[in-house]
Formats: sequence, C-alpha cells, structure tokens
Amino acid sequence: MDSFLNSTGFGFPESSEDIESFNQFSEGYEFKADVNKIDPSEILNSVRKQSQTISGVDYHKRTVLAAEIVFQLHSEWSLGHLKLQKLIYLCQQTTGMAIHTNFLRQAMGPYDPRLMRSIDSQFVKNKWFKYNKSANQKYIALENAGDHKEWFERYFRNEIDDINLIIDLFRKMKTRQVELIGTVYACWVKVLEEKNQFDEKEVISKFYNWSEEKEKFNIEEIKNAISWMLEYKIYPIE
Repeated sequence: MDSFLNSTGFGFPESSEDIESFNQFSEGYEFKADVNKIDPSEILNSVRKQSQTISGVDYHKRTVLAAEIVFQLHSEWSLGHLKLQKLIYLCQQTTGMAIHTNFLRQAMGPYDPRLMRSIDSQFVKNKWFKYNKSANQKYIALENAGDHKEWFERYFRNEIDDINLIIDLFRKMKTRQVELIGTVYACWVKVLEEKNQFDEKEVISKFYNWSEEKEKFNIEEIKNAISWMLEYKIYPIE
C-alpha cells in the first residue's frame, strides 16, 4: 500500500522537508463533505485511475526531460538539484507541457521535494547518471548516458527549440540566479491570476512575502531579473 500511495503522490511524509511541504500545501484547507455519502471504493478507484494515468508515460516524460537537461549541463559545476528543478519548472511553465510535478512553495522557490529522489533513482536504474552531492560536478555520466535522446525527441518534438533555449540561457548561471528567476516567475503567475495583468510592484511584493529567506535579494536584483525575463521572453503569458 505504501508503494501504491507513493506512486500517486499521496505517500506519508518521510522527512522534515516532506512534513514542511505538506504543512504548506494543506494550510487553510477545510474539509467539507457529507460523510454519509462518501464511498471509499469510489475514491480508491479514482486514485487508482489517476495513478495509472500518471505513473506510466507522464513519470517517464519528466525523467527524460531531466535527463536532457543534465546531459547538456552535467559538466557545469553550477548544476545541482536546485538548479535542475528550477529548469524543469521553467521548461514546464514556458512551454505548457504536460508532465507530472508538484512544485510547492518552498523557501528556495517552487520546489517538489520528492521529484529529485525519483529522478535520481531512475537515472541510476537506466544507467544514465549518478548524483554525488559532495562532488564539484554533481552528476556523473554512466554507461548509457545519451540513450534518453530517442525518447526526448519523441516526447518533446514540439518543444525542443524552447527547451534548448532555456538550457542555453541558464547554462552558466549560478544557482542563486536561477532561484531568483524561478521565484519571480512563480510570483508573476500569481499576479496574473489575481489581476490579469503584469504589475512589477506586486511581483516584488509577492517575492518578499514568499519567505524571509528572500530578503537576501535586493530590489535591484529583482528588477534586473524582471528586465532580463522580458528581454528573453521568459515569463508567463497573460
């Protein structure tokens, strides 16, 4: 049962990071339902159907996308879990691609705490890459590195140019810069949802309200990030 729940994204928290993610995700949630009308078998069947839909091609697609990013950037010392996640997030958001992620509001920006464990596990299973947290070069190419290419071209044939643009733009960027842009992007999305138009002051306000940790960035850094995103068209569409 635990493996089934984990495959659907409903597994129990396994670390303090998972617990914090759950608390943030469920904040303000209120359960409203008639308990006499709840059918447990119907709920379980629904979850099973969702698992069947997500756990096959969709999980493979996100692994293949990650493999392409790592394949192109694994020799860059700036590539680690955080930068990889931000690039997956930006690729997903800017192209509107359908891949299963659960980016939550973490201190470092949009972050899926389970995503990296899944991707690292699949990398080793496929003998593509191995992650070494203590090494300068975090991702080491294994014997089958590059074998993802056939899948990548099949899954993302309509987004290849956009994905390559994201990878090239962020190739030399340090993790701090990628964190900044990833968080600005998420705040930008929220502003558009609320106001239906871009508002720089609101983006900056939401950025600083994201977490106290964001105070390490000054206003000029945020404004420069916004200008850069406008110049290279890395922003959510209104």
